[in-house]
Amino acid sequence: MTSPAKGTAVAKKPMSFDELLEWAKPKIAAVLPKHITPERMVALVTLAAMKTPRLKECQPLSLVNALFNASRLGLEIGQHAHLVPFRNNKLGITECVLIPDYRGLIGLAVRSGKVKHIDARVVYKDDEFDYQLGSAPFIKHKPKLDGDRSDGNIFAFYSVAHLVDGTPVFDEPMSKAEVDAVRARSRAKDDGPWVTDYVAMGKKTVVKRAAKFLPQSPEFAAAIELDNRAETGEISTVSDIIDSRDSLNAQVAQSTQEKLNDLKDRMEPAAESTGKTEPGDGAPGNEEARTPLTSPSAAAPAPTKKNDDDAPF
Repeated sequence: MTSPAKGTAVAKKPMSFDELLEWAKPKIAAVLPKHITPERMVALVTLAAMKTPRLKECQPLSLVNALFNASRLGLEIGQHAHLVPFRNNKLGITECVLIPDYRGLIGLAVRSGKVKHIDARVVYKDDEFDYQLGSAPFIKHKPKLDGDRSDGNIFAFYSVAHLVDGTPVFDEPMSKAEVDAVRARSRAKDDGPWVTDYVAMGKKTVVKRAAKFLPQSPEFAAAIELDNRAETGEISTVSDIIDSRDSLNAQVAQSTQEKLNDLKDRMEPAAESTGKTEPGDGAPGNEEARTPLTSPSAAAPAPTKKNDDDAPF
């Protein structure tokens, strides 16, 4: 057997699926939250591949990207999010896409510390169901357990969230026809979870819709945006979303506003007890109090993303 001539490039042997996971382990360990170990995440991916063998046919970078996205969001594969292979006919490859499920989105909302719970439900035609919007909104749902609970007998989907102070938040329920219209716009309408887990996808649809009325952490918002992009076939990373200039500016502005609101709440009792006037009331000798509070984020330079020459994503 002759050795390759000097200066001749030797093609590297492609990594096996297991070797790829081992290579990615230190990468995901750097972004995983404390409640998940890299060993557990790798084990969950291995289990997912046993259930869905096509994952081993996915383009390696797409698989690593999906794993990185799940790790940064702290979503366990098979529990709160799923790795789904999609065929990209334009490129002639199979790509791996991370699809968060409704339980993963709920977990991220609760993890923010501002949402106590979100309940997502499916209404069947035999159930007792009523709701009202306006000044006294409510949802009343009494399931009929011995009724027809097949997908074909679904009437509607809805979700109700409770903030940490007990305030209920919900949007108008979505009929099955409205959920099916959302499905029709997805590239996975005839493949993946829309076919195998229709009820779960319907619940996720109403959770995403209600999220517009909820306080959102960067991770919760990123998971929703990631899911929206996956529905249209766009491959993205969480870093693209969370670490964007607009996202960082929004986070700074929200944090600053929350601190200002807290400061005002703490200043009001002190002003009442000392008899001092409120800022801006025009009282003489209170020039400093008349100075309005302004957000420093308006003048602060936007944070810049640090380059990482070694990042494979």
